[in-house]
Amino acid sequence: MLNNFKNEELVKVQGRLFPVVGGRLRLAHEDNANLSIETKVISYDTEVAIIHAMVKTEKGIFNGLGNASVKRDRVLSNAILELAETRAIARALRFAGYGVEYTGFEEVESQNESDEKETASKTQLTDIFAFARSANISNEDLKELIISTTGKEYTKDLTKKEAKAIISILAKRKDENNRDVIM
Repeated sequence: MLNNFKNEELVKVQGRLFPVVGGRLRLAHEDNANLSIETKVISYDTEVAIIHAMVKTEKGIFNGLGNASVKRDRVLSNAILELAETRAIARALRFAGYGVEYTGFEEVESQNESDEKETASKTQLTDIFAFARSANISNEDLKELIISTTGKEYTKDLTKKEAKAIISILAKRKDENNRDVIM
């Protein structure tokens, strides 16, 4: 199944590849004429968000839960609701058979603390702009996204972990834009 993901839909963490939710969404849309995804907030406060996702495909209905917390997800602490939703959708799509053997990138905790300190790589920065372009996101909107997500004004100031988070968000938006064009 990993072969079905495009290169830009895979993120390498500690030498292993993990698909982003956008890749699973693309595969699900390609396989299903009537794909439906619904999400519901199970619990949300200033510290923790838990979301339920229900994916309806031609094979059936698949459910997934996703959570995010300010403590666990410091880089995206101001977007824990969105992150929990992304994780829930990724899990439901995984249960539906899209990359079932691979944990989603959004669920992988960086065990490499240097990612939190090291400056984003040139490749990551290039990927950020490429994903933004393919998702039809203007430079101004990209800057707003980076500021609201990380608190940083310039991409050159991003850490590797922050860059990974931005890439994940952009991949999801790219897929949402592609889905809107298809429908």
